Amino acid sequence: MKKVIVSIIVVGVLLMVFCGCNTNRLTRNTDADIIKSEATISRDEFEKIETGMTYDEVCEIVGGEGTLGSNVDIGDEEYKTEIYQWSGEGTVGANANVTFQGGKVVSKAQIGLE
Repeated sequence: MKKVIVSIIVVGVLLMVFCGCNTNRLTRNTDADIIKSEATISRDEFEKIETGMTYDEVCEIVGGEGTLGSNVDIGDEEYKTEIYQWSGEGTVGANANVTFQGGKVVSKAQIGLE
């Protein structure tokens, strides 16, 4: 009986290792991580983003914060440049990037949004 129980435990651990299950990751997620990871952008939301909008206005359209991918700050707020990315709704790998300079949208790009 002990051999059966030990075998079941060993098989379970091996399945977790080979399936890529990471129990530490499951317990370390916070509510903020879950909310942030759920914010995706659709083609319609992307089309609503206009030059001159603030980051907060874009987040309101998308329904959540983006991930900061690049930040260039030469000491003058007018030229501070940030590029944020949102995962997209659509094809695999769909996403959108929005570039802010001086706190305002100056450009945007997307791929695969539906």
